[in-house]
Amino acid sequence: MKRLTVLPEDEDLRLDRALERLLPDMGLRGRRRLCELGLALVNGRPAPASRKMKAGDNVEVPDPSSTASMKEKNDAPRGLFPDDAPRLVARFPHLAALYKPAAMHTETLAGKPGVSLQALLPSLLGADARLLNRLDFPTSGLTAAATDEEGERLYKDAQDNGRTEKRYLALLEGELSHETVATQKLILKNRTRVLVELADHPDARRHTRVLPLAVLDAAELIRKLKLRERGWTGLPPDVVTLAGCSILKGARHQIRAHCSALGYPLLGDRRYGARFTPGENDDEAFFLHHGRLTLPGLDAVATPVWLPLLEAGTANAAERWLKR
Repeated sequence: MKRLTVLPEDEDLRLDRALERLLPDMGLRGRRRLCELGLALVNGRPAPASRKMKAGDNVEVPDPSSTASMKEKNDAPRGLFPDDAPRLVARFPHLAALYKPAAMHTETLAGKPGVSLQALLPSLLGADARLLNRLDFPTSGLTAAATDEEGERLYKDAQDNGRTEKRYLALLEGELSHETVATQKLILKNRTRVLVELADHPDARRHTRVLPLAVLDAAELIRKLKLRERGWTGLPPDVVTLAGCSILKGARHQIRAHCSALGYPLLGDRRYGARFTPGENDDEAFFLHHGRLTLPGLDAVATPVWLPLLEAGTANAAERWLKR
């Protein structure tokens, strides 16, 4: 365990902020997830991320290095495509783009099995690199990293000023016939499932644009992806839409929640209403891939490992949309 005693100058500091002293290499989201999992203890009891510190409080968390020291055999991604591997996609002055496979955590988090992209960062990019965004465990694709403080500043400025574009490829249950924009506000307080309000969000950076690229026969797609052999169960849809989803900034589960609210949940995403999903005892799995990241100083593209399994014309249309 890693421990600290809260000092008088840290009085009233939130727990998720106080944990930075114990976990300087873990991002804020990672520290909040530690609290959500009940792994951050204050005076011997689990405490929420918002808990205000008092001088003399004793804070404990498991040492994240305990989950990063597994043998390589046990660290391999265990999702639908276990041979998929993390890599450096492109490096620019101050910034870089990394590829995270599905079924891999972005950040090192005590209590979660398997190696994380964060743990591999020194070997992929160097000891001074820091991750700038994260992807859900089942989501594959691009993650940005800064190689110095200027890179962190560039990324933050781009996010704050709406100069970042993130393009995702998704497989959605049902037939989406036309481009649509989901503008609803998201309720983020429930950390296990984001809720969608009826009211529009006034900030366009929080909207999700969804463009149908192809409509696929679900039975044929399920056969090609070998989903039944992998233990997926439930009622498959008749068709699946390959969609391009664009966001400017993004929030937790934004694309998943917005697509579900539109009536087209991600294929496999049981948390947001998909009917055909992995087995109840299996890890979450769905088809969402961050395929292009563009901002001043960085422009990177990476296609999903499952794209070549689709028909050539469909795969080509998806690549063209990512790159245009």
